[in-house]
Amino acid sequence: MNIDKEIHDEFAILTLKGEFDTFYVPSLQEEVDSLLERGIVHIVMNMRLVKFVNSTALGAIIKAHKLCKAEDGDLVISHPSAFVRDVIGQVGLDQLLTIFDDDDAARKHMIKALNAREFSGKAPVNQEKVLISFPDDTRNAQIGGRRTLVGTMLNVDGSRVQFLQSGKTLDMTADQLKTLFFKGSQAHLKFQVKMFKKGYFEVTAVISEVQDADDHQVRVTADFEAISDSDREALNQFAEDMSYLKKQLPGQ
Repeated sequence: MNIDKEIHDEFAILTLKGEFDTFYVPSLQEEVDSLLERGIVHIVMNMRLVKFVNSTALGAIIKAHKLCKAEDGDLVISHPSAFVRDVIGQVGLDQLLTIFDDDDAARKHMIKALNAREFSGKAPVNQEKVLISFPDDTRNAQIGGRRTLVGTMLNVDGSRVQFLQSGKTLDMTADQLKTLFFKGSQAHLKFQVKMFKKGYFEVTAVISEVQDADDHQVRVTADFEAISDSDREALNQFAEDMSYLKKQLPGQ
C-alpha cells in the first residue's frame, strides 16, 4: 500500500492506495503521528483506491481517529471504495467515523470545523467588524485604489485578531485574497469590542496566517505590531473574562 500526503493549512488528506493489511499499519501510524506532532489534527483519509482492508487496519483507523479527537481534531473517511464501504458498514464503523463521498465534501467539513475552533483566549466577539487598510501602493492597486475593506471578526486578545475576509465585493477568489493578505505583510486595523469598550481599537498588525474558509473567503490571523499598552491590556482582560464566563456555563 502507498500513502500520498497532501497538506492544506491546518488539515491533511491522506490518500491510501492498494491493500491495507496488518503489514502496512505501522506506515499509517507513522504518518498520523507525524501530522499530530506538527499540530495538524484534522485528517481526511481518502480510501477510493483501497482494494482490501483487514480488521487490524480498521483498528489502526479507529486508533488514529481517537488520537485526533483527543487533540480536539477529527479524522474522516473520504470516497471509500465499494469494498471499504461494505466492510465499514458490516462492522458498524459508519456510526463512529464520518464518511464523505468525495474530498471536496470532506474538505468543506474540515474548514467548517476549523472556523469553529477558537484560538488563545477563546473570546467570541459576536461578528464585530474589522476595518482593514493597507500601507503600500501595490496592494491598494489590487483592490482598485486606496480603500477600506471590511472583515468579520472571529476572535481577539491582546496579541492578535482573527477575522474572515470575503472576496465577493472585490470580485476575488480565495487564492487571490491569500495573495492580498500574504504572510508577513502589514495592515492597519480598526475595530470595536462593544461588550467591553465603546470606542475603537486602532492597531498596526502583521499577517501571520491566511487559510481557506469558504467560497471566496479566507480566515486571516494578524499579530499586533503597534498597539498601545492600555489597549493590549484591555483586550487581554476581555479574553480572560470571556474564558472565565464560558467555564461557568452548564456543561463546560
